[in-house]
Amino acid sequence: MTLANIMKLALRQLDEAAEDIAEYDELFRSYANMGYMIALRLFLKPRETFELTTDAQGRADISALPVMRVVEMRNAQGRPVRFFLSADGRTIETEEKNADVQALCEVEWPALEADTDEPRLPQYAHPALADYICYRHLSSGNLAKQSRAEFFRQSFYQQMRTINPQGAGSVTRMQNLYAVTDARYGR
Repeated sequence: MTLANIMKLALRQLDEAAEDIAEYDELFRSYANMGYMIALRLFLKPRETFELTTDAQGRADISALPVMRVVEMRNAQGRPVRFFLSADGRTIETEEKNADVQALCEVEWPALEADTDEPRLPQYAHPALADYICYRHLSSGNLAKQSRAEFFRQSFYQQMRTINPQGAGSVTRMQNLYAVTDARYGR
């Protein structure tokens, strides 16, 4: 669904006339993007791999990249590299000096702006953004509207919980797994 289709669906769910879209356009766009950012950051958690080059101190600049969180880094041979983010979050510091590294990162995708923009979510989750618009629109009303708003909020989050984060379903580290889950020691 496009952003325009999502906003029209929200109007239908609110029992408003489709020709009144201009009246709600700016507000609904804002609400749709709020819901979209929640879907991306908390549920989908999109990932991308970036090819970076470290300097003589082992730092790689990521200030121009849409990085939310660095998941892992690997050197040119594919071996894991220890890393940490600088205090300002603009560089990744590693032990690899003057080397090429790959960083797997959770990223932020751009907001929906044009009417033809489609959310980068699974197709089945697109109508949930209309539910989020309805929830936000009704939540500031009287008690009856707030009750309806709660239905739309629950519907949005129910649909979001069906989205699997990118990279889910794979075990990436087995180190100390049994020490953490061992019930013999009363932990």
